[in-house]
Amino acid sequence: MAMISDDVRDRYEVVIGLEVHAQLLTKSKAFSPESSEFGADPNTNVDVVSLAHPGTLPVLNRRVVELTVKMGLATNCRIRRRSTFARKHYFYPDLPKGYQISQFDDPICHDGFVDIDEEGTPLRIGITRIHMEEDAGKSMHDQDPFNSLVDLNRCGVPLIEIVSEPDIRSPRQAYLYLQKIRQIVRYLGICDGNMEEGSLRCDANVSVRPRGQKAFGTKTEVKNMNSFRNVERALTYEVDRQIALIESGGEVVQQTMLWDPNRLETRTMRVKEESHDYRYFPDPDLVQVEVTDELLATVREDFPEMPSVRAARFVSELGLPSYDAAILTEDRGIADYYESVLDRLTGREGAAKAASNFVMTDVLRVLNDRSIAIDDFPVSAARLAGLIDLRLNGAVSSTGAQEIFGKLLETDDEAEEIAAAENLLQVSDQSALAPVVEQVLKSNPDKVQAYLDGKDGLIGFFIGQVMRSFEGSPDPQLVRSMLLERINSEAG
Repeated sequence: MAMISDDVRDRYEVVIGLEVHAQLLTKSKAFSPESSEFGADPNTNVDVVSLAHPGTLPVLNRRVVELTVKMGLATNCRIRRRSTFARKHYFYPDLPKGYQISQFDDPICHDGFVDIDEEGTPLRIGITRIHMEEDAGKSMHDQDPFNSLVDLNRCGVPLIEIVSEPDIRSPRQAYLYLQKIRQIVRYLGICDGNMEEGSLRCDANVSVRPRGQKAFGTKTEVKNMNSFRNVERALTYEVDRQIALIESGGEVVQQTMLWDPNRLETRTMRVKEESHDYRYFPDPDLVQVEVTDELLATVREDFPEMPSVRAARFVSELGLPSYDAAILTEDRGIADYYESVLDRLTGREGAAKAASNFVMTDVLRVLNDRSIAIDDFPVSAARLAGLIDLRLNGAVSSTGAQEIFGKLLETDDEAEEIAAAENLLQVSDQSALAPVVEQVLKSNPDKVQAYLDGKDGLIGFFIGQVMRSFEGSPDPQLVRSMLLERINSEAG
């Protein structure tokens, strides 16, 4: 495909709507008691319902409704008190029934929105609908040289589909919106948000139109985007492909495209179906879903403080910078850990920022280096608080604190025990330090005079001499102040 210049690209407006599927974290499937656990051996999490044996009937999992309503409330949706399940007909080898149980005319959640931030500019993306449905199985084409294999473990696993309005105007905005959806489902604890494992999947409807034109252009649907980076790459490629096609005199054809992450291009999968092609009709085996006051109360009781609200509280109540608050609240587990550390430092001046610095730098670095979640972090909040307490007291230096942190990762010892064992506790007793300070100055009269003559850098020499001469670990700031006081008194 020919490269598109910025000038040509700027003549068009991009219109994107995302359809995000999130697998719900329930113990059993949407319409049967079979386990929905990920990672089991192929075709072991199956039962007569998911295999569509004749005479079997689906029974709705109440937890699916609760989690869907929770997502609806978190995205400012209206909750429909009565909604209907429908049969969506299409044939794939990994869909034993030949239809998928979904929702069509009356989704349980509708007319909501989420807010994102693009380099300081707030943007509101509308949510058309959130509906419940079941997942299909998985066809695998790379396990056997001659045959495609089918794993039906995923059949019947509960999903929600979150359909946005066509309010997204760039691949970057799509990336930020998808990140926001992932953050929300993880904060709510309804989905682990793992795109690589397929528990969060994204399809995109993409079109372009000349700037100023109100009518939408012909859209394509892009599938198989299994990471945030691939979402942005795929949409960027598809936007440029459509612009190049129009610029060359061609027409965009409505179709479903697959993203090829190896060749970094989209390619045709099939001509896009319309809703009537699926022959939707109400599922006769399932009654209407009723969202009662009792169910709403249950959901609201278990509703967490959402990230934007939590970040605002960190700024207003704890005095953290907005940047710190945004980083700490990106992941609910990190925010919980931070607050647990802070709870153990109640009343300590400077504790909020000190704890923020440790979590944002040291803790997050270890999590990234080891590719682990905060639940697997080896240093408990209590043990990290012990280290921060030593630092706030001036009992250890910043260098000593880093050494202690390394030991905390390797052992179950407390910070104070490590500091004592490694001789890292700073001496803050002026009476013990005074003779050493006096001796260093008396032993170096020429350097004292040079300092008085304007060579301020020599203060570092004096501090070093005191540190080396004293048995233990003196507080360097205290040593500095004592040296300056003694030198200035002599000069006076």
